[in-house]
Amino acid sequence: MAFLRTLAVSTLALFSLVSCKSIPSYSSDYAKANKTISGIPQTQEQATAIGVRFTTAFNTLGTASFIQNASQLYADDLYINDTLSQFSNKQDLIKHFSGMNEHVSHVNVKLISATYHNDSAYIHWYMAYDFKMFGRRKTMASYGISEIKINASNQIIFQQDYWDPANGLYRSLPYLGKAYSLILPFKR
Repeated sequence: MAFLRTLAVSTLALFSLVSCKSIPSYSSDYAKANKTISGIPQTQEQATAIGVRFTTAFNTLGTASFIQNASQLYADDLYINDTLSQFSNKQDLIKHFSGMNEHVSHVNVKLISATYHNDSAYIHWYMAYDFKMFGRRKTMASYGISEIKINASNQIIFQQDYWDPANGLYRSLPYLGKAYSLILPFKR
């Protein structure tokens, strides 16, 4: 058992190091996009409306209508970083959503609060869903905040998500969650 644990931790650590090398830091991309992409100035009512549209669309995740709802929510040219992926056009984003849609069901997204600053709405949300991977279904849940800018057509042109994938995703994944829990003591 100790050998398998060491092998699993070593493999996961090696994979993490190799993966980190090929993934650019989002900080510079975020700074550039935040500086160059301007949305319409927000009010509290508009920020709340954005939050309602956002959570309403994502409540259809895992259903046939989600792709159409997401297509209406986002502009063609955009910046979106959802912590796990980054996109600069709607076509690639919708392709990503189509793949997600096949693995997710029983989605429940709640708007906790919405606020704004200049042209950004900050949407605080809760999301729970069933995720199917490796033939197993697991219920997952997380809290997060999305910084969103919209254009004059009320479409999202900028979205930066802030959520903790360690608690909301990694620990819950079949098989991988166990491997992740084995390396947590080394995180300190």
